[in-house]
Amino acid sequence: MVGEPTGTSIKFCEQMTAAVKKYFEHTHSITIPDESIVNIPLQWEGKVLERVEKLYSFIESDYKKVIEGADIILWATHSQGTPVSAILLRKLIEEGIIQVNRQPICMLAMAGISHGPFPSLKGNLLVKYFEADAARELFDFMDSNSDISVQYREAMAYILQNKVKTVLVGSMQDQVVPLYSAIMSGISHPSILRAVYIDGHIYTKDDFLIRLITFALRLLNVGLSDHGFLIHISEVLAGNLYAWEGGHSTVYEELDVFMLPLQYLFETRPIGQFEILKPASLLSQRVSDARDRAKEKVLDKVKARLDPFQAKLRLNPFHLPWAMRGIWDDPRILNDDTLSSELDTLQNLFDKWNPTSARLKEIKFRLEPLKARL
Repeated sequence: MVGEPTGTSIKFCEQMTAAVKKYFEHTHSITIPDESIVNIPLQWEGKVLERVEKLYSFIESDYKKVIEGADIILWATHSQGTPVSAILLRKLIEEGIIQVNRQPICMLAMAGISHGPFPSLKGNLLVKYFEADAARELFDFMDSNSDISVQYREAMAYILQNKVKTVLVGSMQDQVVPLYSAIMSGISHPSILRAVYIDGHIYTKDDFLIRLITFALRLLNVGLSDHGFLIHISEVLAGNLYAWEGGHSTVYEELDVFMLPLQYLFETRPIGQFEILKPASLLSQRVSDARDRAKEKVLDKVKARLDPFQAKLRLNPFHLPWAMRGIWDDPRILNDDTLSSELDTLQNLFDKWNPTSARLKEIKFRLEPLKARL
């Protein structure tokens, strides 16, 4: 069990340990003894590449044999730790310390700063004049062509190509990292699973906006396009949209977040018997014949698609209804019974939606031109 970054790595290790024990106890009625789990909290301060070098040296001197002998590797990271983790994982795989052909591995990245923080924070005087270089470096991730972004994106492509399953969890109430950044919208690969954390006291299954966001993530998870919706909705999700507290840090307090990579690693191919199917069927089914096994070999060779990304301080407000139009007119969605049924549900929820906050009212106002289509 590996936890990263500084200050919270011990917390991540504790949460992942608790999740492992809960998962095997509830799912398989197996009690995992403490001595079967090794926690490796990784702690260091500084810029991304500085931390990679220091943490690699730490692992090489103290935990190399432990990692080499591990049966399974679970890696949890948060915020700035996400690019650090991806680049570090690549180095560990390249040096043979992690052996992907023998060791199943899954990385959980929570509120990862993949495309930088909210652009509006760049003008913050504290960040501009008083914060350390490490904080200012985060804004370099807003441009996919910056040196550190290129290294990070190449590392992500490498680890995905090398069978590292990756769970990207964004927070709907994040004050620091946009949802599009946390789910790394600029990369696509079958081994990525995207999810959103929503504080329990604001969640209702019949909330139109919550249902729409989870639907858009579902589209990405089955290999379809959200037509840029999550990028354009992220701008209005910053911080206290529903409540005063935000979710940048509360995301790792929820044990179910740590359960997700366990389910993804152990219950889907190649370890598990289930797969996330593409339309026209989204229901998980058992892998049962030679064609499915052949499909696994093909997926192993799929390379990550890296799309250019440039974060903007303010997005064109007309793009949000245009993205919605794209979803509602997409034949791949309309021709799938499950997805088209969800569109019908969203139509009914939109008609009944009566938001109270100014920002939520603004979202509904921007979507009103689509009411005839919805």
